[in-house]
Amino acid sequence: MTFDFEVLITGQMPQGSSPWATLTIEDNGSDTVDMTLSHNAGSAEGQFISKLLLNMDPFADNLTLTHSSTKITGFGFGMDAFNDAGGRFDMYVDFEVSNRDGGAHRLKPGESVSWQVMGDGLSEDDFVALSQGHLNVFALLHIQGINGEGSGKVAPVPEPGTLAAIGVGLAALASRRLKRK
Repeated sequence: MTFDFEVLITGQMPQGSSPWATLTIEDNGSDTVDMTLSHNAGSAEGQFISKLLLNMDPFADNLTLTHSSTKITGFGFGMDAFNDAGGRFDMYVDFEVSNRDGGAHRLKPGESVSWQVMGDGLSEDDFVALSQGHLNVFALLHIQGINGEGSGKVAPVPEPGTLAAIGVGLAALASRRLKRK
């Protein structure tokens, strides 16, 4: 599954060409997904990614995240526990914001970072879930360094395959509902 971040939700419009970032989520055996976040090369120089927020449905138990990157500085899990831009999210990953060493550890244009998430029954399909609250998006990404000091929050437009899967799921729910009547 792929999310292309190209819709401005709040703040300043990132510079460069969209999508500014791409998140790929893939099953890796039972209860494990691999995630790769790429800050696409079309994003303007000086911009960096500072936070990713995601949703899960169903919310898995015993969640853990493993990584070996200096670009990742924190993460957390909790059902509807993380509020941002009017939405409530289930998971976040924080990325380096410090400019030490010339910002060498920031997630800059043309760079990618990968990690694994494990949890009971977890699969890539669990991340096709909308945030709760006033903002209903699949994910939210905070980009900083826009025109130097600005920042913006962007959301993905799901790939056509993801939209088709959502459509099939909604059709199945509608069919089930009609059968109950």
